[in-house]
Amino acid sequence: MRDHSQRSACILLFVYAVIVPFGVIGYPSSVFAQIGHEQEHPLPGATGPETTLRAFGAVQWAASQLREVPNSFSLGQLSLFVTSNLTESISVLGEIVLEGHGPNTQVVTDLERLQLTFRLNDFFNISAGRYHSGIGFYNAAFHHGTYFEIPIGRPRVFKFEDDGGVLPIHELGVTVRGVVPHTGSSLRYVAEVANGRVWTPVAEEGATERGPDANDAKSTNVGVSYRPETWRGFEVGTSFYRDTIFQTATSAVDHHIAAIYAVYRTPSTELMAEWLRLTHVTEGSTYHNDGGYVQASKAWGKLRPYYRFDRLAINPATPFIGAIGSYKAHIVGLRIDPVKWVGLKAQYERTDESGQHGVNGVRTQLVFVF
Repeated sequence: MRDHSQRSACILLFVYAVIVPFGVIGYPSSVFAQIGHEQEHPLPGATGPETTLRAFGAVQWAASQLREVPNSFSLGQLSLFVTSNLTESISVLGEIVLEGHGPNTQVVTDLERLQLTFRLNDFFNISAGRYHSGIGFYNAAFHHGTYFEIPIGRPRVFKFEDDGGVLPIHELGVTVRGVVPHTGSSLRYVAEVANGRVWTPVAEEGATERGPDANDAKSTNVGVSYRPETWRGFEVGTSFYRDTIFQTATSAVDHHIAAIYAVYRTPSTELMAEWLRLTHVTEGSTYHNDGGYVQASKAWGKLRPYYRFDRLAINPATPFIGAIGSYKAHIVGLRIDPVKWVGLKAQYERTDESGQHGVNGVRTQLVFVF
């Protein structure tokens, strides 16, 4: 996924072409007038859609007791989040992420989300494009803006594909969401059809789902959730994902993901629990893998202590994901929000993975919105 030459150059050119017009739209009318008079043939009465651009950034530091891992500062993702209402019922969402890598902070650019949404009513909203799949809860609730996450980092089972994640976090296709009729606003559904995840030896760092599908099989995901009107902030739900992934031209793997979750989230309290079962079936063999987390936090003014138990159990013989390995962590931390749109997180981690048990580490992260 990381081609640091041709691919980055092409996408950066795309970003320039997209962001510059958005910046013009976002300027005050006086500035727009100064730019507009240079157009030789403006369209009479033509106006652009109202567009909003937000940016989410992060700077972090990490240290571990492992001697071969030096403590280091690093840049988190710079997420550019763009929304535009074309009409009262049609909107566009885009999310472009820039990441700095290497000693020279070489920039890698990814188009993480781009979707056009048509909202008929509360019962039917359909989107087409690249989106975060509706597997479980976390993936559709938290995106690339780390400001909105309480701990540092996503639960291991929900890591992004290019970071060695085991799930199809992103999908390219069509997703439908809404409220189930005659249930008030309590029962909601999601249904998705997409290309699915493609695993190839070329994609050293993970999978790709941006281009054409490699086979005729399409991934599907369905889910339901319940939000009682009498208990605001509480939600329980489940989802089921299936796809067929080809290892070779003649060998295929049936991939199923079942998820169940329960969350209670208010501005001051967060209680979240989620469990996923990943099943791979190939040539008469079935492999089961599990992942999930339990997370809790409570705000007292500008201070918010938190805890997360994070678990990923992987069978090493499982196709595609066996080499990723199992993981377990206890995470305790504190988040401080000194001013609006700025947060500081610090956490202690004790992890087990890749034959290393009881490894202690600390991480800090400064997150901000502009």
